[in-house]
Amino acid sequence: MESDAPVDELYRRHRSAVLAYALACCRDRYTAEDLASEAFARTLQAVRSGGGPQAAWRPYLLTIVRRTAADWAGSARRTELSPDFEQWLANVPDTPEADSGEERILRLEENSLVLRAFRSLPERWQTVLWHTAVEEEPATKIGPLLGIGASGVGSLASRAREGLREAYLTAYGETASGADECRRYSSLLGAAVRRTGRRTNKDLDRHLAECERCRGALIELTDLNERLGSALPAGVLLWGGSAYLAARLAEAGAGAGGMAIAPGAPHDAVPLDGGAGWWARAKDAPMSSGAVAGSVVAAIGIAVLVAPMPFGDGGKGSKSAPHAQVAARPPVTVSGHPPPVTLTATPSRTAPQAGQSAAASAPASSESARPSPTGADLGAVKWSGSLRNAGVTAMCIEPGGTSVVQNTCDDGKDQVWETFSFKENKDYTWLRNAATGECIDYRGGTQEVSDNAANVRIRMGLCREAGDGQLFRFDPWWGESDGSYLVRAELEDGKPWNQMQLGMLDWYEGNDPPPEKDAPVVLTYNYYNAPRLRYRVDVK
Repeated sequence: MESDAPVDELYRRHRSAVLAYALACCRDRYTAEDLASEAFARTLQAVRSGGGPQAAWRPYLLTIVRRTAADWAGSARRTELSPDFEQWLANVPDTPEADSGEERILRLEENSLVLRAFRSLPERWQTVLWHTAVEEEPATKIGPLLGIGASGVGSLASRAREGLREAYLTAYGETASGADECRRYSSLLGAAVRRTGRRTNKDLDRHLAECERCRGALIELTDLNERLGSALPAGVLLWGGSAYLAARLAEAGAGAGGMAIAPGAPHDAVPLDGGAGWWARAKDAPMSSGAVAGSVVAAIGIAVLVAPMPFGDGGKGSKSAPHAQVAARPPVTVSGHPPPVTLTATPSRTAPQAGQSAAASAPASSESARPSPTGADLGAVKWSGSLRNAGVTAMCIEPGGTSVVQNTCDDGKDQVWETFSFKENKDYTWLRNAATGECIDYRGGTQEVSDNAANVRIRMGLCREAGDGQLFRFDPWWGESDGSYLVRAELEDGKPWNQMQLGMLDWYEGNDPPPEKDAPVVLTYNYYNAPRLRYRVDVK
């Protein structure tokens, strides 16, 4: 008699992920539970029939969820599927060979170059890619899945990334419609994306100007190279990849203290040349694999059902908060990343440098414990300065009545913010305005969904010595060397602002430009490491 232990372990490891994706496909949790159960049943049936995966269980199970949902669309259960999934399925092209929704999906899978490339890899490579880039799990958790030590996960993932790029180019070369010319240039696409040379090839530039299909391949390949964590679920799942990502990050708590590393930001990625032309367009294409617009809202609804989060969860229509992270787990220390800013530093008049804490370069204050207008004694000012948005560098934070807004930087006193050392945790500070003496306050904030993201409204309020709902920490940004910081609210399990940070309400650069005057500032998640969600410190 066969033991049920392997089946139980399979269910334990993957149930949460499968349910998260099923929720994206269904109208309610009850239906999603049914869909997840059927996906497990079909997978076990395939394995017992000699098929199914050997190692890459997670992407296989998620694929079966989508196929099963497509099959339901042709039955009485179609009314239980989410409207978004139904609409997506309705837009899948019909083919003479496809008699059902599931068969149409199979045809669609055959046409996905990312999916074909991914499936051509050894299953160990598929597994390490999915769990490192998409799930962002630590090596100590991934190693046992592959039967290797944690120290071997990084090198295996690096080989798998390169293997995926090569497999994509092979798949593209096999389907290139431009015959010999497109196939000839496919190898140059790979070299350009890996930046083996700084200068682009003029012949390739000419070909890209004439060939729309090769331009699309360049964008997709660039996504695999620079945004694998978002490109992979988009290409493998075909639908709802970003909603799945949002729900998983919400459940996991967005990792590293609130999405320190954006999904899709490979640790070994080397950016393309920052010039003009097709290269810059490919690099700048926002989530070109995964349709950003409208995805956050849907993901937020999904995450609410995934796990008991402080506010449920957030996402982005489908792409969500990569961050719709909300799972309330303590921040993780990421080796090699700069430590949080410690607001107890030596005097200096120079602005903070990239990778250096704001406190480390802060000028010593000549003031001694100047109390706020309320009489709250916050201690001595450690440093003061303006907070310049890293994405819209001409704008700085200032009070806007009782609100907090961004306007053109003008060196006025209302754009100067004073910082302190919170006695119970030196990494935290109030942000007190030098002109009004009031502090940025988020204590009464509640979760909202605005446009395409979850946020908490903030206001100006009387400073409180207890610091509740008014504390921030400056975490140096370790991406681009722009000297910016993630200005994060206090980590508090169960609070709507847990894992959030200061940022523009209009954080997504693919939308219309933000208001030129009084652009709202809120607490939100670190969606895709958007520059508008970070600030530079101009020390005064």
